[in-house]
Amino acid sequence: MARKERDPHPLRIEHLVESEHRAGTDLAWIVAFAVVLCVVAIVFAVPDILLDRIADTSGLNTNGVIALITVVPLGATLFAFRRYHDAVNAQRELTHLSLHDALTGLPNRRHLREVLPEAFRHARRFHTKAAVLFVDLDGFKSVNDTYGHEVGDRLMVAVGERLARTAGEDRWVARYAGDEFVIIDPAPQTAEQAARFARELIGVIETPFELGEDRIGISASIGVAYGDVTDDPEDVLHDADTAMYDAKHSDNRTAVFSETMRSRLTPATAERRLEQALEQGEFRLLYQPIVALRTSRIVGCEGLLRWDDPERGMVPPGDFLGSLEETGLIVPVGRWVIAEACRQAARWAEMTPDGEIPLRVTANVSPRQIGQSDFVEDLESALTSAGTNPALLFLELTEAALIADPRAAWTALSAAREIGVGLALDDFGTGYSSLGHLRNYELELLKLDGSCIGALGERPVDDAIVRHVVSLARALGIATLAEGIQEAAQVERLLEFGCELGQGYFFSDPQPPTIIEGLLRRQWRTGPGEGGVEMPAMRADTDADAPASIVLPKLRQTSVPAQS
Repeated sequence: MARKERDPHPLRIEHLVESEHRAGTDLAWIVAFAVVLCVVAIVFAVPDILLDRIADTSGLNTNGVIALITVVPLGATLFAFRRYHDAVNAQRELTHLSLHDALTGLPNRRHLREVLPEAFRHARRFHTKAAVLFVDLDGFKSVNDTYGHEVGDRLMVAVGERLARTAGEDRWVARYAGDEFVIIDPAPQTAEQAARFARELIGVIETPFELGEDRIGISASIGVAYGDVTDDPEDVLHDADTAMYDAKHSDNRTAVFSETMRSRLTPATAERRLEQALEQGEFRLLYQPIVALRTSRIVGCEGLLRWDDPERGMVPPGDFLGSLEETGLIVPVGRWVIAEACRQAARWAEMTPDGEIPLRVTANVSPRQIGQSDFVEDLESALTSAGTNPALLFLELTEAALIADPRAAWTALSAAREIGVGLALDDFGTGYSSLGHLRNYELELLKLDGSCIGALGERPVDDAIVRHVVSLARALGIATLAEGIQEAAQVERLLEFGCELGQGYFFSDPQPPTIIEGLLRRQWRTGPGEGGVEMPAMRADTDADAPASIVLPKLRQTSVPAQS
C-alpha cells in the first residue's frame, strides 16, 4: 500500500526529541510574551505617571529607566533563545549518538526497541502484518583474522550501506550487535514477499566488496518472522533470530519462522528456556562408571549433566552447555551439579557394605564457577547439607579453567584441597597441556583425553604420548584415567603402559543412579577384588609388573542412550 507524500515515515521517532524540549519551548515563549507586554506598556505610556513621580522625588533620568526596562529584557531574551537553540542542538546530537551505531551510523539496538512497537502499530493501522528480518554475516570473524580489524570495520560499514540502500525508504535497518543486522518491513503484502526480499539481500551481500586493494567476499544467513497485530514485537524479533539459525542449514540461507522452530534452543531463546529448566528441576545427572582396569570393578562414577526437556526428551550436553556458559547460567546450574553429586555420593556411601570402599563421585566445574567469590562457600554448603565425606568428591577441571584466571583458580582449588576434596585434570592431551598445572595444583587424578586413546595400537605417536604421560604421572604420584575406551585392545595397551583407571562406552553408557546401584550390588556379591586399584587416596598399591589378568564383563545390562 503506497504511502502519501505528506505522511511521516512510520518508523521515525523524532517526536521523542520534540517532546523532551516542549517545556523549554514554552518557557521561551513566556519570556518573549513578558517582554512584549513591557514594550506595549511603555508605548501606551502606562508607566509614565510612575516614572514622573520617580523623577520628581529622586531626580532620576527617566529615559535611562525606560532604556533599562526595554533593552535588558530584550537582550536577555535574545541570549536565552540563543542558549536554548544551542542546548536543543546539543541534545539532538546526544540523542542521535545514543540511538545510532558509532561505526556504521545505522540505528542501534536501543533505537530498535523504540521502533518495533511503531512498526506494529503502523501494520495495525493498515490491517496487515510487520516482517522482521534477522541478518547474520557468516564467517565475519575470519575477515578480521585475515585482513585485520581496520579492514573488518570498513567491510561492516560497506555492508550497512548496502543493506540500507537495498531496503529503501519504506524499510528500516539497524545494526543489532557485532555482525548482526535487523531489517523491519512495516507492511509487506505476504510472508513470501518478505522471504523473497531476504533472498534478494543474500545476493546483494554476496557481491564482492572492493575495499582499496582488497576484494572481499562474504555471505549471510537471514531469518524472517511475520508478525500479527496481536503478537509481541519482542517475540517476533526472537522468532526471526531463531529462524536465522535454521537458515544457516538451508540451501538458500534464508528461512521463515514456523511454530516447529519454537522448541529449538538458540541464543535468542536459550536464557529463558534454561532458566525455566533450572526452576522446574529438568536437569539430571547421569553417572558413567570409572573402572579399575586390572579388576574391572567400579571404583567411581563421573556425574554427567543432561537436560530432560519435556518437549524433546533427554537433550545431549552439546546442545545446551555452550548456552549455559554464554548466559552465565552455568554458575547456578554448576552449583546444583555439585550439590547433587554430593547427595548421590552420600547415598552410595550409606549403602556400601563393610569391607567395601565407597565410590568417589566426580563433578565437572567450569571456569566461571571457579571465578565466583562464593565458590568455596557453596562447596562447603553442599558437602554439609548432604553429609558427604569430602574425600568422596572429585572436582574435574579442564585446562581452560586453570588458565582463564590462574590466581582465582589457585585460590579456590587450594581451599577445596584443604577441605579434603580431590582434584582431577580433565581432557589432558588436548589444548595447552601445561606440565606446570601438574606441579602447581596438587592434582590427584589425570584424565587422558579420548582422542589420545582412540588411536592406540594404530599410530605409534599416540602410543608414545600416552606411555610417557602415564609414566610422568606415576612418577609424580598422580593416578591416570583413560577416557573414551571403546575396545578391549585399548584396555590391553593401557595396562601395558601402567594406566590404572578407565572410563568409556566399552564398560557402560552414562546411567541413572538406580542402574549404578544395581551394578554395585552385583559387584558386592562377588566380594572384594584381589589387587584392586581404587580411586586416588584410597587405592591399594599394585605391582606394575603383574600379569595383565583382564576380566572385562560389559556392564550394559540396561542402557540409557546418551552421549558422554
